[in-house]
Amino acid sequence: MPWHNKEDLQHFRNTTLHQKLIMGRKTYEGLPKKLDKRDIYVVTRDTTYPNAIHDLQGFLKDHQEDKETYFIAGGGEIYLQSMAFADKLIISKIDNEVEGDTFFPTIDLEMFALTETKHFETFELNIYERKQQL
Repeated sequence: MPWHNKEDLQHFRNTTLHQKLIMGRKTYEGLPKKLDKRDIYVVTRDTTYPNAIHDLQGFLKDHQEDKETYFIAGGGEIYLQSMAFADKLIISKIDNEVEGDTFFPTIDLEMFALTETKHFETFELNIYERKQQL
């Protein structure tokens, strides 16, 4: 991440503690420290990673009916591939301009509705939920 926001990181920690996280290999390798007390699944072709996912869309299809919650923690391609399976999007909006080459995909407002906004001192949290299919 090209920014460091303590308040946002604390929210991420509180939200994902004791949960299952899915992230791409580059995101995993770029973590400044190990994310303890979480089950980490890494999307990679490398078979040496514990909890490796080799086919993200297949994994998400297979676990679609699970009662388990999986948090998608990046990168950009992982967000894009998992968007069709998401029930809820928890998006931090930080008022800061940064340079980068990886972005969160555009949220399809035909599929998701903004249901809640929480204002923190240093960022805004927007929660989108999948609209019911008619």
